[in-house]
Amino acid sequence: MLIQNTIFYRTDWRWHNFLKYLTNNLSKYNCLEKIIPSEYSYKDSTYGSKKSKKNVNLSTWGVTHKKRIKFARAVCINSPNYSVLNFLIIPNTIYNVPFFGVDFVSLPNSHLLVLDFQPSLKIQNQYNNGLLEKLIKLKNHCHSSLPLAEKMSADVARFFSPGVIWSKLPKEERSDFLIANQLYTAFKEYLDLYLEILFESKEASIELQKELINGQNNYLQFRRDNDPARPMLSSLFGKEFTESLIKEVLFTT
Repeated sequence: MLIQNTIFYRTDWRWHNFLKYLTNNLSKYNCLEKIIPSEYSYKDSTYGSKKSKKNVNLSTWGVTHKKRIKFARAVCINSPNYSVLNFLIIPNTIYNVPFFGVDFVSLPNSHLLVLDFQPSLKIQNQYNNGLLEKLIKLKNHCHSSLPLAEKMSADVARFFSPGVIWSKLPKEERSDFLIANQLYTAFKEYLDLYLEILFESKEASIELQKELINGQNNYLQFRRDNDPARPMLSSLFGKEFTESLIKEVLFTT
């Protein structure tokens, strides 16, 4: 269950260890690779001025599970200035489980880092106290060394849990250390906990399943309309491709 373009497993791609951990652990749960249309599965492009053109490539990979995962996809970008791992698990609405969301973005001057169990319902309807306590403990341990970014706006914050890891780091050697150590450790802990919960969950009632469908659709529509990666993707790959990628692959229902 390997991503098609092996560039994203090379050690010079910043997020290679994260992606390997993802694919290896999803394989343990007998997830099946989902075929992504070729126009989205891999794309090369260039950006910058005529005098300093730079190459950038994008690869998209996805899996499903016959019962537990409706769709999980990774979007990987590699270039001299931009390095991205964006990953989302959309669970089957038979189970009352939040999304698993990863957005690790290296920009020319900074790193933007988001990791969370993202709610599709109100917090009190989707997280029991035990899960919230575990998440907040993991978050606090990670943020003991990883600085917290500025507060999210209320409109955006409603799609994140109290356990969200949210950091902005400058491009410097200390940040490389924090990403390779504290963030990587937290990422593994979050993914392990999420997959444990997802694959142990009991089926929700029919009424709750209807609420979950609506909640997921609301989240995905919000992301289609307000994806913060849209300007970056448009500048690297063009507006037409970006809009199609967002609607057809990244936040499809």
